[in-house]
Amino acid sequence: MKRVMIFLGFILYATAIFFIQNPFLFLGVLVFNLLAMVVLKIKLAEAIENIGKIMPFILLTVLINWILENYEYAFLVAIKLILVCNSTYIYAKTTSVREMAITIKNLCMPLKLWKVNLEDIEILVCISLSMIPILKKEYCQLKEASFAKGMEINLKNMKPILAKLMVSLMKRVNELEESMIEKGYGEV
Repeated sequence: MKRVMIFLGFILYATAIFFIQNPFLFLGVLVFNLLAMVVLKIKLAEAIENIGKIMPFILLTVLINWILENYEYAFLVAIKLILVCNSTYIYAKTTSVREMAITIKNLCMPLKLWKVNLEDIEILVCISLSMIPILKKEYCQLKEASFAKGMEINLKNMKPILAKLMVSLMKRVNELEESMIEKGYGEV
């Protein structure tokens, strides 16, 4: 129950950031995030590096908002995105895949009324969250192999890379299925 409360608190906190209009409240959220990082022993350099990785998305969002609205609104959106991404990073660093799966399973408890197997949901969430880093690693390997072959990465050349990624993904899914069958999962 504690994990569920922390998860719901995180969701409410991240959502509330988007409704803030007062610059002093932004400062308060920033201080809160920094204090959380200190208390939870999260390195500031890693958090800044994480923000750097998503900066192209933030800048694109700022540009679109600047064109559609004005620069002040675009700047506020950028601050909100940075704060939400930072709080998400803090949550992700302090929560394991297993804990997240258990939390989602507990949130789905009302589905028991319709005889939904919550253990299946937990396993699916675990597998899904565990596959993200694997897919990222394989995509980077495919991209590097393409560069090594002298292939330029652009929209035209994405089709073979994504096709190879899908083949690799299907192999992984097949291996996972075989492993689960061997362990007796899903047998009656």
